[in-house]
Amino acid sequence: MKNEAKLLLHILRRKRVKRKELEELLDVTPSTMTYLVDKLRDYLGIEEETSGVGKPPQFLTISKNAWRILSISVGREKIRAVIYNGHGEEQESYVQRVRSEHLSGEVINDLLLSILEKFYDYDALGIAFSGLVVGDKVHSKILKLDGYDPVRGLRLKSRDVPYVVISDVEAIAAYESKTTGKDRVFVLNYGTGLGACYYEHHALFTRDEFKNIPFGHMYAGGDEKCYCGNVGCLETVASDYVAVKNYLKREISFVEFIENEEQFADELRTVRSMYKSNSKKYDQLHEQIFGYLSMFVGNTAILLGVDEITLYGEGVSEHFCNRLQAKVRERFGRDLVKIRNGNASDAVERGVSLEAAIALVRSRFGK
Repeated sequence: MKNEAKLLLHILRRKRVKRKELEELLDVTPSTMTYLVDKLRDYLGIEEETSGVGKPPQFLTISKNAWRILSISVGREKIRAVIYNGHGEEQESYVQRVRSEHLSGEVINDLLLSILEKFYDYDALGIAFSGLVVGDKVHSKILKLDGYDPVRGLRLKSRDVPYVVISDVEAIAAYESKTTGKDRVFVLNYGTGLGACYYEHHALFTRDEFKNIPFGHMYAGGDEKCYCGNVGCLETVASDYVAVKNYLKREISFVEFIENEEQFADELRTVRSMYKSNSKKYDQLHEQIFGYLSMFVGNTAILLGVDEITLYGEGVSEHFCNRLQAKVRERFGRDLVKIRNGNASDAVERGVSLEAAIALVRSRFGK
């Protein structure tokens, strides 16, 4: 891999790196670094830190105009597309609401094609799907995608830009790692469903390891049938579905709830925000959810050896995380793992844009 790629990848991961440190990391002389900086002048920004004595140290960053990344997140509630510049600033965006009649490979593909036609002049493309992505094929029960091939369906190879296709929880994990600097990250995406990803950053110039965990489909008990075909999945006893069912005080099948989610939009908004006006009732509606999640989160922390789990998703708030933390403490007798609220609402889009930027750097400077 060329030094140009190594330099940009170091900065992408850390955002702002001292020039002298980069010389040591790349094992190059100051004159070679000057050559590299000049060659990459369209991609780099240079900042000087004021110091009292001597020449101020220089820091290198990615410049605002280094590239434009088109990032698309495909979820059960919406498809959101965003253009980010080199600073990660949002330039353009578009949102398409997803309804039950959209849930098929053919219709999702048509929606994505129409969205792609709305954007021009981008250097790389990243798409994140709610579900499992294996070898660029999408498997998502919640979106009714079974082996959907976006590379073929969206003609990605003919668009003449580097691209990545990953899952939404992989995108969140990538965002967490690259914004916190942590090499090991575990994220849980909570809402009408449950998804999780364990992420390890092994080395800067190798593919990071994403381990998707079908958290919502671990067996938890009960007799409720899941949309995956199994009975007793964790999602059926510890998701927004339970809070909505408790709020309405009537039986709703989990499959019916998932397939007609937009019909419960008002109830979802109510139960998700109720902690602001009536925290006691909110806690009562979520009591079963905290009970199950605390057990599974604690056991997962023990299995993976992680000391922090970050929660994302429409159903997550600071109050939700605090209540779950208290339940973990009660169940395990100590703060076995720190529960943190990942409060970036666009973490999926930002995460997949970072992965697309890496693909762009490797494409232009990797060989």
